[in-house]
Amino acid sequence: MSIADALSATPVSSVDLTRYVAVPANVSVGETVGLMCAAGRSSACVVDDEQLVGVFTQRDILQRVIGRPASWHRPITEEMTQPVHTVRNEASVADGLTIMNDRWVRSVPVLDYDDRLVGNLSFYTVVGTIGNLLTSRISGSIGEATVHHGLTMVDFTGLHTSPPVTFHVDDPVELAIHHMRVRGLGSVLVVDDRENLVGELTEFDVQTKVGCVGIDLTAATVEDVMTASPISLDARSSIADAMHEILEQEVSHVPLTGESGRPVGVASFRDIATFVETSLETLG
Repeated sequence: MSIADALSATPVSSVDLTRYVAVPANVSVGETVGLMCAAGRSSACVVDDEQLVGVFTQRDILQRVIGRPASWHRPITEEMTQPVHTVRNEASVADGLTIMNDRWVRSVPVLDYDDRLVGNLSFYTVVGTIGNLLTSRISGSIGEATVHHGLTMVDFTGLHTSPPVTFHVDDPVELAIHHMRVRGLGSVLVVDDRENLVGELTEFDVQTKVGCVGIDLTAATVEDVMTASPISLDARSSIADAMHEILEQEVSHVPLTGESGRPVGVASFRDIATFVETSLETLG
């Protein structure tokens, strides 16, 4: 059985679907963000009588809430994303990956036959499932060379990745958030006076260090909110290395650096997922 067949044969119901919080439809935006922060989750599923009515993610926090005080007191139903693209629990993980790539989302709520919410398929789970399948193939010495060629021997120099968007440590965080918002970015990189990578500002940072704390955007710098000394990889690193870091560090983006140590790109889960989905048949 190939990796593609194995992923298609892995039902959604057999993998981890717990990376979310469920909130009732009658709570406020502020309460929802508080629950997400307390649970360390970047996605909330809004339910009414066990029926999914919408989702609210860290992208929604960035786009609709941060810097807009009135939003915190509104019902979550006024700020959530709907309609929602879902997957049935009898569908395959490959089906979920296709939805993520086609719909530009990082998680897909899972419903049962009665349309009741039973979980949330996250990109971490998809990457972990692919990694487990590849490890199983390699340890069993089945198609080992092909697997290595597919993910261990392919680096990011020939793969589509996003160019780096950088800010200085002393730049206003309000400016960085504005650029993330209008350009639809999940993260920006932070550099020092020598243009060396010293931090990363992500949507999760905005959620947890701005949204959950209520920091004054007009007085804070990027350095106040960023993740310092983020994990990064040489641009010649393999896709397998990036998958490992995504799972180990629980991030959705990995900065890529050149020989000088300066950022040259960003490898996102989406870049990796697109490659994996289009290349599964060649992975043995």
